[in-house]
Amino acid sequence: MKYIISENQYNILLREDRVDFLRNQFVIDPKLLDKATDGENEEEEFEDGDRPAGGMKKSKEKIEPIQGHDGVDIAYIVTNKKGKSKVVLTDEIFTDIVDADPTSKKEFVQWMITVFMRHLKDGDVDQAIRFLTEDLPEANEYLEVFDKVRKKKVFKTGAPNRPNAPENVSDITQYNDLAHLYSIVSPFIGADDEGDGGLWGKLKKYIDLGHAKLAYRDNDVLVYTPQTIESSCDPLGNLASWCTRREGNSYFDSYRRNNPKPDGSLSDYYVVMPKKLFDGDDEEMYPLQFHFESGQLHDKNNRSIERGELPNVLSKFSGLTDFFKKELGALATGDIRNGSGLMDSKYLNYLTKFGGNVKDVIDDDVWEAGVQSIRRLASEQQGALQNNKYLKWLMENTEGVVITDYLDRNMQVLDFSDMQLTQLPDLSEFTECNRITANNCGLTSLPPIDQLPKGLEILTIVGNQLPEFPLQGYEILTTLFVVNAGKNPWRRINVDILEQLFEEKLARVVLDVDLENLEPDNRESYENMLKNSRANGYMLQ
Repeated sequence: MKYIISENQYNILLREDRVDFLRNQFVIDPKLLDKATDGENEEEEFEDGDRPAGGMKKSKEKIEPIQGHDGVDIAYIVTNKKGKSKVVLTDEIFTDIVDADPTSKKEFVQWMITVFMRHLKDGDVDQAIRFLTEDLPEANEYLEVFDKVRKKKVFKTGAPNRPNAPENVSDITQYNDLAHLYSIVSPFIGADDEGDGGLWGKLKKYIDLGHAKLAYRDNDVLVYTPQTIESSCDPLGNLASWCTRREGNSYFDSYRRNNPKPDGSLSDYYVVMPKKLFDGDDEEMYPLQFHFESGQLHDKNNRSIERGELPNVLSKFSGLTDFFKKELGALATGDIRNGSGLMDSKYLNYLTKFGGNVKDVIDDDVWEAGVQSIRRLASEQQGALQNNKYLKWLMENTEGVVITDYLDRNMQVLDFSDMQLTQLPDLSEFTECNRITANNCGLTSLPPIDQLPKGLEILTIVGNQLPEFPLQGYEILTTLFVVNAGKNPWRRINVDILEQLFEEKLARVVLDVDLENLEPDNRESYENMLKNSRANGYMLQ
């Protein structure tokens, strides 16, 4: 049964005191209750010959009490002469409800009465009792908060994002009960008139309202992504000087809108906040703000964090780098699916700053398709090996790359300089090659003789990690004319093989040997070789 205030009743409400009006509407008439107590409202009995015309038994109003768990009446069902029933409250329950309303005009009394009586009409007495014993003591706080925030912009725009939010969050009549109201206003409970509950209180409010998202949290640090300019500005206060957190500017929205995510949605700012900030501690660089789409990695003073600084900045938070690796991987996956290419995604450029491996953070199918595409591009590249950026990428990011698969077998000059290699590939099929250069590659060993071109004339291997020269069998390289192998940590020089090369065609050798580095048994033989006038003419120290 619904209770609707008519226009006439509303006019009465304007003229009379609201509480008195509601008491007259919803509280049992004391006189009626007294009569019921005295038995005056019981049905009258008639002899058969005394029944009124029509055969109807004459009766008066009937009252049935609804009792709480302690046997005390909390309401009554009143049935009139025509058989129509209504539920009315005891004066004590009505007074408790009035006292729970924090507003001076008692604006929420009728709503609370409606909630309470709805339980009774549904036959759920237990729920009605819980309303009185559990909900009502908290109602004053919930309603006070609701009354303060219902007209504020942050509430009107944020509260609709809460689960089960009514269509009009500012209309009390659209809430089912106090629990429903609490679920919507809870972010504001414990805050003062300005919505301030300390740094965490402010931040939590915006998170709960959907104005910000809690992206990551552990015992030491949290990351949130503001979704509105208010959530970017208000919680941080004076903690940071970013342009995106100054009230009244358009940077926050324009950066997000003009630099969307791969799926087309607005991009996110990641705000990194150590938990110490919530305790009032001043952190030198924090909070941080990352916006990958526009290339911003900034500390609290709006200073850009350079590539080399980032690992140190994040080192104190072990879980933070893993979080960003996953975030960047997900963004890169979407970016690549949209056609950016495995080498070209801007998100993967950031990944290296966080110490991530591309293969570990993107979807397997995206990785495989991307690698195949890069292999094709590497094969199509012309010109110097060092200019083949696709091949370099394959060597740095994949395993089992055979460089020679991407080279013309008729090449006369092979230059592997600055490519990350521990050893040269098998070059025996490059029969036309007469010159090999492999400077600053990280070589730790030389190829065996059967993997070198037979007609090799010039070998340049400067700046590697080679321990021994030449290798067994190198004496048959009768065409070898010049060897430049300086800046290597030589530990052994095979003097006998080197002298045989001198006997053939070898004219110049640069080794830059540190005698102190040579093995003791090898040092003497090497020094003796240098004393030979013929050898000394070939060796350039």
